[in-house]
Amino acid sequence: MLQGNQAKTVNLPILGLLVFTFVHCAPPCSPKDAVSEKEIRAAVRNLGSHTPEDRFEAFYKNPEAATRILIEELRPTVRGQYITDTHPQAVWIVRALRALTGLDFRAVTTKHLGADEAHYLGLNANGTVKFFGTWMSRDRVWVAPEDAQVAIIKQWQKWFAQYGNTHNYVNNRNYDDWYF
Repeated sequence: MLQGNQAKTVNLPILGLLVFTFVHCAPPCSPKDAVSEKEIRAAVRNLGSHTPEDRFEAFYKNPEAATRILIEELRPTVRGQYITDTHPQAVWIVRALRALTGLDFRAVTTKHLGADEAHYLGLNANGTVKFFGTWMSRDRVWVAPEDAQVAIIKQWQKWFAQYGNTHNYVNNRNYDDWYF
């Protein structure tokens, strides 16, 4: 067993080797991997114009900043049905938030819902609905009434204020998990 200064002498080279290894062998954080707030905002504006596989790539590179910006940009949209290629920006923002966080929120609506609308928005026994719901085989989207949308947006804002900087972002690339 080593005593006093002998232990420090033996551990110093090991410590040096560890520091060297960490500094020189850690994955590089190159500028091409970093994504700026400006690039994230541009990606938000272009959400509907990319193929599904790559539309969130800028967000995945900085999920916390992307989530903050997406929530800032999330606004209520017109209630109703939308066919393929006409899904509102707000729907794409919620999809991106789902993909980044793995979360989804629901809220009560005071508005009367038709049978299809209630079904696709997932109206449950508590009277809550999702921001939007999708008829999968037709890619037709129903957007919730404005009162539910506003309440869901507030839930996203509250969640981010409380947990946004400590959340374990999932960056889910499985289309089926967040699209519908």
